[in-house]
Amino acid sequence: MAITKQRKDELVAEYIGLLQQSKGVVVTEYRGMTVKQLDALRAKLRENNSSFTVTKNTLLKIALSEVGMAVPEDLLKGPAAIISANEDLAGMVKTVLDFSNGQELLIVKGGVVGESIFHESQLEMVSNLPSIDVLRAQLLGMISMPMSQLVGLLEEPARQLVAVVKAGSDGLVNVLAAYVQKEEAA
Repeated sequence: MAITKQRKDELVAEYIGLLQQSKGVVVTEYRGMTVKQLDALRAKLRENNSSFTVTKNTLLKIALSEVGMAVPEDLLKGPAAIISANEDLAGMVKTVLDFSNGQELLIVKGGVVGESIFHESQLEMVSNLPSIDVLRAQLLGMISMPMSQLVGLLEEPARQLVAVVKAGSDGLVNVLAAYVQKEEAA
């Protein structure tokens, strides 16, 4: 049954909203999956703040071009669904790849991140990327390390001065103690 022009416009607007919030999408083919299997996949995706959406290919192409993302013509053939990552793209891709390894019914075709199209073989590399939190921590470490080294370098002369003064005072104390012992012995 054909859908109305109004419903098509609603779907395009829905896809646009989904894509604008997304860090990237994975395009899949879900032929023959049961409702139970789809629910299990959706539950795993919700853990990563991701979603699974069955799409109409021609309407998805319109939405992708509207938001400025690449339109993967070769990936959008047959029954397609997109999985969108709202936060952790690498975590979502890893979840999808892990889930599809045990399923013959969920076929990962590829993905779209901005203006880049990734085919299924390239998604493995995306899944190995560290999460944004890990990247932020690494960046913070790289920024703060030189400052820590600078502070250490600036403190070192003061440490050396304190060590020299302490050694001198220890020597003076030892000389005075020897003098006192000599006086007491005499």
